[in-house]
Amino acid sequence: MNSNCRLKSERPDKAACISLFAGLLAAVSLCGVVCTRGLAQEELELRPVDREERAKQAARKKEGAGVAAKISPEVTQLIRKMISVRGSDQKEAEAKLLRMGLRVVPELRAWVRQVSGNTEKVEIVLRKIFRKVSGDKDAGPLVSRESSAGQFLEQRLSEAMEHLRYGRYQMARKIAESILILDPDSPLRFLCRRLIRQAKERKLKKELVTRVDSGALVYEVGEKPEIFFRVLNKSGSTARFDIQQGIVGELFIGFDRCHFDGSHITNGERIPLRVKNIQQKVVLKPEEGWECAIDYKLPDNLQLRGVACRARFRVTFRPSRWEIEGDKDSNIPLTSEETEFWVLPPGKKRKFEDPLKRLKLALLLKQNEDVFIAGWFCVWGGKKDAELNNRFKGLMIDNLVEIDPRLKPLFHELLRQSTGVSYKTDAEWVKWWKTQGEKKSGT
Repeated sequence: MNSNCRLKSERPDKAACISLFAGLLAAVSLCGVVCTRGLAQEELELRPVDREERAKQAARKKEGAGVAAKISPEVTQLIRKMISVRGSDQKEAEAKLLRMGLRVVPELRAWVRQVSGNTEKVEIVLRKIFRKVSGDKDAGPLVSRESSAGQFLEQRLSEAMEHLRYGRYQMARKIAESILILDPDSPLRFLCRRLIRQAKERKLKKELVTRVDSGALVYEVGEKPEIFFRVLNKSGSTARFDIQQGIVGELFIGFDRCHFDGSHITNGERIPLRVKNIQQKVVLKPEEGWECAIDYKLPDNLQLRGVACRARFRVTFRPSRWEIEGDKDSNIPLTSEETEFWVLPPGKKRKFEDPLKRLKLALLLKQNEDVFIAGWFCVWGGKKDAELNNRFKGLMIDNLVEIDPRLKPLFHELLRQSTGVSYKTDAEWVKWWKTQGEKKSGT
């Protein structure tokens, strides 16, 4: 009886435990649902904020706001062209940047920030230098570009540079000299002195014309060529220069040798240019000239077998002292344009006095070495003679098809040198020459 009573009293407790356990499971499940809904609600609340921020960033990017972290190579190249000296590059680069529009603004701002920072660093160094020179005085005015006086002097220097660019050398020089008088300690003084030097040099080169002339176009090894250096006074005023110790400058001699195997060798030397009169004062009235013979003999050991060779001469005129229109200077050199002649082995000079005629005959007789030498002579002569160059190109292209295959590379190289264009096949050269003829007939 007692045992039955204990069993009956225990059963309600077990049922209660089961009921309690079920309640706990339901509570946990309810908490999970609540937490899930809370996280979902948080996500729903964050999404509109994220989208709004992205929209703002896109709008800023679209409007060209902000500063880029780095500048792309393309934009860097365009900026360099835009600030270059060549006007064509400036216009082309500016047009490309304009076409890019607002998307390039952050990179441009980044570049401006970099340059501004570098400018400030340089100005700090300038202040330190001037402070050291001026004895710890205030060096700000020496480098500051904000003052009206500094801006005025910079504008005047820019004007002087424009005068120099367009050949008004005297005006450019006077402006630069006036800047140095107004402010001897100006940070622009180095640019002013350089501009004055350039104006003197260009004015002198324009008023005293120097040149080197040779008596013939072809000389043989060991022969003494006739070479003259000449000075012509084009200033409209009397020019004077002094010669001391018989030296008037420096002579440059260069040899260009093209070998039959396609190799090319260039060497040269510099020697003092001497005259017979050791001490001399030269006075040149307007339109008068002065000349001296250059004492030079071609070396006997110049190896020219299977070689086409030309000699180039140039003189740097630097007398002891010169004076023209009141200007006196002893350190401004005048460099002449190059003159050239062609060098042959002994006994071949008469054959190549007319290189185009010799080339025609050598092609007819299949003399490959003479074709090689005459071809190079025609290329060099055609640099200064457009008619010779045109006839030479026509002759070469007319003989391309029937020429010895071993000479094909030579013909293509000679055509490239004389035309400035390059093609690899005969058909391409023939087509190009035909288009040149059509252009001439069209004009």
